Amino acid sequence: MTLAVGLATALASRLRLRHCAEVGPGTLAHGRLYIRGGGRIRLGARVVLDGRCTPIELHVGPGAELLIDDDVHIEGGTSIEALQRVHIGARSHVGGFCKLLDNHFHQVTGNRRERPASLPVEVDADVRLGARSILLPGAHLGAGTLVHAGTVISRRFPPGVVLSGVPASVRRRSP
Repeated sequence: MTLAVGLATALASRLRLRHCAEVGPGTLAHGRLYIRGGGRIRLGARVVLDGRCTPIELHVGPGAELLIDDDVHIEGGTSIEALQRVHIGARSHVGGFCKLLDNHFHQVTGNRRERPASLPVEVDADVRLGARSILLPGAHLGAGTLVHAGTVISRRFPPGVVLSGVPASVRRRSP
C-alpha cells in the first residue's frame, strides 16, 4: 500500500468513525458503517470494521456503551445493539452477519409494548464468532472460545470451549 493510499484510507476511516467517543490508533473502517443512537462507542487500537461487502450497524442507545478492545476484527453484515453495555475483548473476531444485542426490545408474553431490562453482553479476549452467530442478552463468552457458524448464545460459557447449536452447547474444549 502506498503512502497516499494509506493516508486516504486512514482519513476516510476517521470520517466514518467521527461519532465515536474514542478511536484508538490504527483503527480502520472500510465500506459502509451505520452508527446510530446517543450512546458512547469506544474503539481500541487497530480495530478493523470491514463493511465493504455489506454494511456494519452499531446502535448504541442513550446512556449505553459499546466497548471494542484492541485488534478486534468485525466483518460485514454484523449488527451490534446496546441499550446498556456490549463489550468485545481484545483480538476477537466477529464473523459476517453476526448479531449482538443486550435487550430483547419486547416481552414474549404479556404487554409486548413494555421493554424488558437489558443484560450486558461480554465477549472476552481471543474469541472467534462464526458467521451468523447470535449473542442474546446476558451472553458471556470466556476467553479463547470458538463459536461455530449459526450458533445462538444466551448464557455464560467458560473459557476455551467450542460451541455450536441452537441453543448453544459445548461440543468440546478448544485445543
